Amino acid sequence: MSLSFRKLDRLKKRILAGCTDRENIHFLHLRKTGGTTLKSVLGSHQVTPKCVLYLHPHRVALKHIPQGHRVMFVTRDPVSRYISGFGSRLRKGAPAHHVPWSADEERAFSRFPDPNSLALALDPAHPAHADAVHAMRTISHLQCSYWDWFGNEKELAARENAILFIGRIESFDADFELLKEPLGLPGELTLPKDSKSTNRSSSDTDRPPPLEPAAVELVKNWYRRDYDFLEICEKWRERHGGPVAK
Repeated sequence: MSLSFRKLDRLKKRILAGCTDRENIHFLHLRKTGGTTLKSVLGSHQVTPKCVLYLHPHRVALKHIPQGHRVMFVTRDPVSRYISGFGSRLRKGAPAHHVPWSADEERAFSRFPDPNSLALALDPAHPAHADAVHAMRTISHLQCSYWDWFGNEKELAARENAILFIGRIESFDADFELLKEPLGLPGELTLPKDSKSTNRSSSDTDRPPPLEPAAVELVKNWYRRDYDFLEICEKWRERHGGPVAK
């Protein structure tokens, strides 16, 4: 049976780590949390003096990571993540990608042209509530929860010692500075700011207006389980005095 390029690359990295005592470290790419930005930096540094890095696509979750290997990931406030995810799919993934809408996404964006209108319709009393729920469950970046990557509280707790780094998009630059030493990255390395590397719109005119206060509360309620996840992550950071495990 022939091995795919991706599987062969993983096998080569594991052999290299085993032969050189480098640590196996996996980046879990949670949707709309700066993963494209981080991968654009780490892509040319997947083998360092200290570790071997695996830069995974969205579909790889904690359960797929071998025992004994370490993981790292970045989080983002769910409201900000919602706005970013809506805009990204509205642009069909541009500027970094081009992923056409599904039939359900086309229906959703024809009904809700901006994130505020969709959020307001999450009110059960809203006449378009059923359409809003369908949109939230079918727009790719909006339908996922952090728990899709981590299972549940018990499963996450069982693998806590595997976690090397929990970054936050809200403090991304500072957190990345603290990540460079344990990964063995060059000290001069910085996160990119260009629109393609960060997968952000390059034009302020393409960005939607802020959510109304009522819309913010409705989005928070929709993602309330994700806030439970963030609380766990914040407590982890407090125990370790920052984003990197001590």
